[in-house]
Formats: sequence, structure tokens, C-alpha cells
Amino acid sequence: MKAVWTKRAVKSLQIIEAYLLREFGEAKRAEFMQDAENTTKRLEKFPEMGQEEPLLAHRANKYHSCLILPTRLSKIVYYIKTEQIVISDVWDTRREPKKVTRGL
Repeated sequence: MKAVWTKRAVKSLQIIEAYLLREFGEAKRAEFMQDAENTTKRLEKFPEMGQEEPLLAHRANKYHSCLILPTRLSKIVYYIKTEQIVISDVWDTRREPKKVTRGL
């Protein structure tokens, strides 16, 4: 399957990327981006590997989430649509859960 990123997901990833660059430098930013890419590649091979996202259980789409390893401070939120993995958002796991679900 092929992963497709929504505008919202790309924007969330860019916000995290800018924060890491500003606060921790280029090396940490690059490491996180590589980790996010590796997680996306694993999802393409094993789309059901992420757990069902309980915060979004009431939605029409069946959302899953997968932690970005090794830090586990962010997770990719996605659903499966025919032959695509639609990545809807990237969440910082330290944020208030009700705030991160808005807009999906």
C-alpha cells in the first residue's frame, strides 16, 4: 500500500520539525524526520500494525495510530482507504488528547 499525507498531517509534521530544529538543532530534527519516514515505510508494508485510535472511535473512518520510534513522543494517525494509507495527522503524545482530536 502507498501512504498519502493530508495537508493537515504535513502541516503538523512541519510544526514538529521546526520546533525540533529551533530547540534541539539540526541533528535531532534530521533524526526525527528519518524516524517518521521509517515508520511510514513500515505502515506501507504492515498497514494494520497500528492500534485503533480510541479517541477517534466515534468517527466514520476507522482510525489507527502508530508511535514514531524510538522517542514515542509523536504518533502518526491514519486510516486505510482501498489501496491507500491516509495519514491524517501527527500528534505530539504529550498534548491534551481532546485538543489533538479537533479538526479531524
